[in-house]
Amino acid sequence: MLHVCYYAIPRKCSDNTMKPLPVEDIDPFLCTHLIVAFARIRENSLVPENENDIEVYRKVTDLKKRNPDLKILLSLGGGLSDGGFPNLVRDPEAIVQFAARTREFLLENCFDGLDLDWEFPSWPVWKRDKCEKHLFSELVRHLHDSLKLEPPLLLTVAVAGPKSIIDRAYEVHQLVKYVDFFFLMGYDYHIFWPYLPFTGHNAPLLKRSGEKLYFATMNIQWSSSYWLKKGMEKEKLVIGIPTFGRSWRLMNSSWHSVGSPATGQGMLNGIISYSEAMEFLKEGAEQYFDEESRVPYASRNKDWISYEDSQSISEKVQWIKNQGFAGVMTWNLNCDNWAGLHSGKKFELNHVIKDILSGD
Repeated sequence: MLHVCYYAIPRKCSDNTMKPLPVEDIDPFLCTHLIVAFARIRENSLVPENENDIEVYRKVTDLKKRNPDLKILLSLGGGLSDGGFPNLVRDPEAIVQFAARTREFLLENCFDGLDLDWEFPSWPVWKRDKCEKHLFSELVRHLHDSLKLEPPLLLTVAVAGPKSIIDRAYEVHQLVKYVDFFFLMGYDYHIFWPYLPFTGHNAPLLKRSGEKLYFATMNIQWSSSYWLKKGMEKEKLVIGIPTFGRSWRLMNSSWHSVGSPATGQGMLNGIISYSEAMEFLKEGAEQYFDEESRVPYASRNKDWISYEDSQSISEKVQWIKNQGFAGVMTWNLNCDNWAGLHSGKKFELNHVIKDILSGD
């Protein structure tokens, strides 16, 4: 089974998922596939986000000298504030040009493939053109035709979990023809929003008994099943799980169960690494485990966090393995306990994943 790990190039101004993990501290035998995030689109070409990233690319791809079996891909990112994908797909000639140039760039920099992380085509409804759904399929088709020339390169796509985005953003029956693996982002199911000011699990494996309608679909089990119903091939679907957590600011410290009222993002601007979650517990936070959703959460005063630990990761990976999916993806190495703080185990959560996937 695949064990896919994203490595986020650290930035000075970024969220907490971009922790300054030095390339030298990455274990080249930990994962089967390592994905470097992120590159960008500029003038119909794949380019580094920063000019210094080329040196990072070299250091990461040099890990293959120690483990020749390791596959290393470059991820092309983009979201609401990035016009790269939307501008590119509107021009058929630009797509053809981009596909050819991308192959050259990947080979020049010793990558084994390309990962697409457009968040998201045709979404949200009130901001994006519905035609992007089809145009994304066209981009993927042209990239496939280019990347599968000799020597062939991998093509992967990171995809959303919520039903509303899946329906709006992806032509599943088309994409599955051209993509080697899809990475289902099984996280960010609950984040603080002013219109949803309640605590919730970042990456619940299963639904809670009290969740109905839309809320009953916001979990990894439901998303995975829905992708299969839409035409996804199980052997191409890699289930993504987080090493990061989410935080909320409680309205009242006495109300600290799942679904409690919140007034805003919590500690560290709403996002925390696993090491920070462990520090939160060490400082006296009360720890709980949701027996229905199979994930932990913790609170102290008005701070409330949803995070992962070795138990929740173990249960997710065992479920993924039992269901027969292609493998496990994590976002990301940076937010794992890569330095071995408190436990002494470097890349603690990813080692849990590796041990289960490699076991009988």
